[in-house]
Amino acid sequence: MSSITIEASVYNLGDMELAKRIFAIPDTLVVAIGPPACIRILYFRALECGQLSKLKLIPISALDYTFGDYLEKIKGVVEAALRKACHQGIILYVSCPDLLCQTDFDRMVQELDNPQQIPVEIFKRGPMEKRKTSPSQRLDKIAAKIADFVKTRPLVLSKNEAVCELPPLAADYTGVLSLFPDDPAVCPFLMTGSGCANCPSSIDKLNHNPFIFSRFDDLQAVYGGTNDIGEAITKHFQIHHQTKESELFLSIGTPLTFMTGMNDHSLQTGDLFEMTGVIDTNGFQTAEEGVAKALLKIAKVTLKQVENRKKRINLIGYNPFLFGKRQHFHEIETCLTSLGYTVNFLGYESLDSFKTAAEAELNLVFSRHGLSLAKWMAEMFAIPYHFAMPIGLDGYNQWLKAVGALLKTAIPESYYVNNEPQPFPNIRVLLLGENEILDQLETAISNDFGIPTIRASKITDQELSQMTVTHIIADPLYQNRINMMSYQFIPMPYPSLSGNTYIELEYQYMGQTGYAYLKRFFVNEVTA
Repeated sequence: MSSITIEASVYNLGDMELAKRIFAIPDTLVVAIGPPACIRILYFRALECGQLSKLKLIPISALDYTFGDYLEKIKGVVEAALRKACHQGIILYVSCPDLLCQTDFDRMVQELDNPQQIPVEIFKRGPMEKRKTSPSQRLDKIAAKIADFVKTRPLVLSKNEAVCELPPLAADYTGVLSLFPDDPAVCPFLMTGSGCANCPSSIDKLNHNPFIFSRFDDLQAVYGGTNDIGEAITKHFQIHHQTKESELFLSIGTPLTFMTGMNDHSLQTGDLFEMTGVIDTNGFQTAEEGVAKALLKIAKVTLKQVENRKKRINLIGYNPFLFGKRQHFHEIETCLTSLGYTVNFLGYESLDSFKTAAEAELNLVFSRHGLSLAKWMAEMFAIPYHFAMPIGLDGYNQWLKAVGALLKTAIPESYYVNNEPQPFPNIRVLLLGENEILDQLETAISNDFGIPTIRASKITDQELSQMTVTHIIADPLYQNRINMMSYQFIPMPYPSLSGNTYIELEYQYMGQTGYAYLKRFFVNEVTA
């Protein structure tokens, strides 16, 4: 048995060479199966290769794995693809959890309604399979089988007009890895066979926050080698790092460790760290949920009672997977600091700053995922909190009034913004997607501009053509799914969905800057 190793994260999309090869197989559909966290990376590899039409994603939930009845769902998807007659081969791209569960894909393939005998091949991926034969060797055999079928039984194919559905949202463990960027006092460790490190090392790397991760195989996962992992971490730091600066060690779970019970065991890292926290993420929840879970757990370990309050305000609920770059809060931060308060973005400044959060006079919550921490701090330290997003001029004014009341501070009239809604009688806006910013924009656009809005989480070209819509607000990733040429598109990136692909775009949503951003599109000051 090979030994468990510990590695440092390096920015890359993983095995792009293998991705290029699998998507280069002619007229072949790749069906990716597994936990949302495991198949997300494949979407962006297909996007990079320009091959979204050759990918189908089937996310399997934690409940699916619990009940074990998801093969029928997969079978239905594969049979539907076979009936379309667009492909001369189908590859089932299977990830680590199904390898450990010994999911019987072979029997499912044998039972498929497949009258033309189109090859349906199983490509087992990840560290749980790499011990046996190399991925490239296994892919070569699959490609050869499909090529032989094409030679002997060429089919007349229908045109493939399908485009892969949007990817699952970034995983909970990825959210945890975004905390305390650039702070050597925190050492984030991702407990994984290795594959789970791909997304946070690449597409979901939203700030500069290096981490370490484990690399082990199927035998070590089955035996649950947490003691070996602890020894490997100790050895890694003895060889590569000085740990004098590191106070907090965060052990972060993944689908593999969740399903094998490894999340339930503390790692033995000796006295390397002053504090150790086990974050029981599982890859089946979102990055925003992971951030909330981790911050509450860290707060319970680090925050202490204080005798005196300071002119300080904690911003709770900010995370880059919902809000993007911190610069979007510049208007809010400037307003609060001009009132004489120090502003602390909880979890996105230093650990030392986080440990003094109980000194604050007020907690301002900007996302529902910050409520659990705010409520706990209200109970433990009697710090009041206010939950609102100051989106839109009306929303900003209401938020400012509430903040002043809670701080018992008179807010100068010059801070408020007067606005008379301009008439935009011929505009109708579709808000496409699901997140808290779009929820607030639905109200803000109506209040600030008098423009009616429509909400949809997903939509087809046909459904869109039947709507009376002039503008679409969405993450730009939606442009890969539907034709928006006839509409004014207003980019509103949602990094939980699109990762860092569009995070550098010049877009706004908060307060006056958000209002000005939207107004430019409504008065035709920008082109589509």
